[in-house]
Amino acid sequence: MQIWKQAQNYAPKVGKPLGWLTTITRRRAIDRLRRRQAYIRVKDRYEEQINELPGGASTTVDGDEEMERVDLRRYLREQMSALPEFQRQALELSFFKGMSHREIAASTRNPLGTVKTRLELGLQKLHAWLKPVQQKI
Repeated sequence: MQIWKQAQNYAPKVGKPLGWLTTITRRRAIDRLRRRQAYIRVKDRYEEQINELPGGASTTVDGDEEMERVDLRRYLREQMSALPEFQRQALELSFFKGMSHREIAASTRNPLGTVKTRLELGLQKLHAWLKPVQQKI
């Protein structure tokens, strides 16, 4: 798909079609690897934070701990729904659908900078809202 979208950028005087195709394919592969590595880093960071919470991420969960987790999930859903639609949409596409910033920009028809700003503002709001909850835990 990327090759089709960038067909107008091919310059026959600069190189052969196979070289151009190889370059696009290589760059897409690198982008995917970087995105995967970033996802793993974020996932690991949040797993570490969960493990640092009282009780950690033990496999045995008593009723009170399970209720706290359910309450925390409900609270997070409430906070996500309180975000402006465009920020919530950007966060959902990024974190739940695994889309890159460029993919979000393309699918929402917004400039890349706008998408990045919406993600950052949404994350800042969620962080501020969740901070008091984290201190209680």
